[in-house]
Amino acid sequence: MRNMSMVVCLLAMACSNPNENTRPAPQQSASAVAAPRASAAPAPATSASAATGVVELRVTAQAAQMAFEPTELTVPAGSTVHLVLDNQKPGVLPHNWALVMPGTEAKLAADGLKNGEAASYVAEGPDMLAYTKLVPAGSTGEVTFKAPAAGKYPYICTYPGHYVMMKGVLTVTP
Repeated sequence: MRNMSMVVCLLAMACSNPNENTRPAPQQSASAVAAPRASAAPAPATSASAATGVVELRVTAQAAQMAFEPTELTVPAGSTVHLVLDNQKPGVLPHNWALVMPGTEAKLAADGLKNGEAASYVAEGPDMLAYTKLVPAGSTGEVTFKAPAAGKYPYICTYPGHYVMMKGVLTVTP
């Protein structure tokens, strides 16, 4: 019950800020580069470019369901991954996409909350593998990173209260 109260409180805080994205953008680590960019048309969730060897991924923030689509992605270990987060539904909250070490979702969401909107609600460190900045409603953001070792890695939205529902798994194959 206490956890549910905490979630409700976090969701209420998330919905009560009318001035999303009015603070300066945080600095990104070298392993995670993100910038909002316009998108002309939806692309498939996964594609690989033979010319560049880059795995292209696309994830959509499903505002009405408070979820990511798709919730399962797969890439080869060590590959260069370019992910686009599509938050195209105008008039909804900003979202981000964060790839984290297994079992660290709650801690990183709480630490991100402490860092605040100016840091895109992200807590950098060894458990934060890659992330986009907050992507305003009606926009896209992106990140390019090197896939970690083989395994299953959760991805979440670290905007306050969202990580509980906005999550998925990146499977990294050998």
